[in-house]
Amino acid sequence: STNNDESIHPEDVQVCGVLCKGTIWGGRKASFWFSSFLGVRCWLARHHVGKTKAALSRNGRDDGLAYSNEASLLLLSQNAITALNRVISSQGWGKQVVSRHFRPNIVVSSSSDAQKDTEQQVTSNPEDLWQKICIKNEGNTLELNAIGKCARCQMVDIDPDSGMKGNTLRALAEYRRERGKILFGTFFSGNSKNETSDVFWIEEGNEVRAR
Repeated sequence: STNNDESIHPEDVQVCGVLCKGTIWGGRKASFWFSSFLGVRCWLARHHVGKTKAALSRNGRDDGLAYSNEASLLLLSQNAITALNRVISSQGWGKQVVSRHFRPNIVVSSSSDAQKDTEQQVTSNPEDLWQKICIKNEGNTLELNAIGKCARCQMVDIDPDSGMKGNTLRALAEYRRERGKILFGTFFSGNSKNETSDVFWIEEGNEVRAR
């Protein structure tokens, strides 16, 4: 038999402290397997939108975003990763990191020509300054607006290949702490300017312009 969203009562689910809705899937068997494997009590949940899709919840969150954080897209620059690795190396804190440690949707790198005579040339995290970015692909444009910076937790310490724990968060705390939070990466949200389709494909090598 298959589960039906309309026949399952949604439960309250907290994601990073934000209350949203979800339906528990797979029953006790799935719950037991995940709990045994991960070593913590957990369940398999599917995002529940309901009849009013993408409605704003009481806390202002867009419920159409499923289980993302503040926004659906997280952007990180290669400049930021390079700067972080300099701190890790200078402190002797072990293996350097790659973008996969931070689970971004989009990773950008800036050419030296594009950075000349701009304020972004002297910052290790240029995405901190960006209010909007435009991504072009085959004549279509995707405009994204900055929502805010991403507060990091100890998950960034886990090597995505080996599963071993490093000192990434400790290194970030050296220079990325702001009002008690350690910030790294920027959330973006927006819409495609493609008049013929709601689908916009992002591919490696696409031109990204920031302002």
